[in-house]
Amino acid sequence: MTATVRSSPAASAPDTEWLVNQIAHALRNPIFAATVQAEALVLKAGGDEGLTRSAAMVQGQLKRLADDIEEMLLLGRPPRLSPRAADVALIANEVAESFRRGLKGDAASVELCGTVSLPRFSDPDAIRIILERLLRNAVEHTPPPHAVAVEATAAGDGGVLVAVTDCGDGIAPELLDRVFLPFFPQHRGRPGLGLAVAAKFAHALGGYIEISSEPGTGTTARLLLPPHSPAAP
Repeated sequence: MTATVRSSPAASAPDTEWLVNQIAHALRNPIFAATVQAEALVLKAGGDEGLTRSAAMVQGQLKRLADDIEEMLLLGRPPRLSPRAADVALIANEVAESFRRGLKGDAASVELCGTVSLPRFSDPDAIRIILERLLRNAVEHTPPPHAVAVEATAAGDGGVLVAVTDCGDGIAPELLDRVFLPFFPQHRGRPGLGLAVAAKFAHALGGYIEISSEPGTGTTARLLLPPHSPAAP
């Protein structure tokens, strides 16, 4: 049976945002310094394959930590919106194509379907932040050779709907209400920040994220934007 949950604005956002922001800033500089040292180690490794592999592994882990820090900063700061002309379908296409180019051979594919031009007054950067996290989450949970489907359509109320559907294991009904919580594990033990960030930016645009999932079948994440942005003239 398919279960559905909708994101809602965080109740204790100010305290949480302040704490996350402080932690992220405290970790950012040491991670940057360690990254510089790892890059220097790669250069000094020369033809030593073992040392090169070890340095590359350290670089990969530091890159992962740096990405998590950037997610924490997005979660810990109020969204800075810059509303302007935007085409949601075009943004969805660009994000999907970017993921296609970056996928490795053993990853799921990404398919764009049924997308038409959907111009509106909104913040294209915020929309891109949301879709990147929904798509990344879907790709991480979809085993090859299955595909992740991305579809942007006009909603019945005049708004916009972008659906990202995966073919993963789905989410247990008892866990569904927690998927938008910061630090809820979403994949391989990593801190679950992606959906929290996506929901935060969706609400800043006057919309929300809706997650429908059926264990053993997969999950669909929907971004729903209203007919008019809160900042529309």
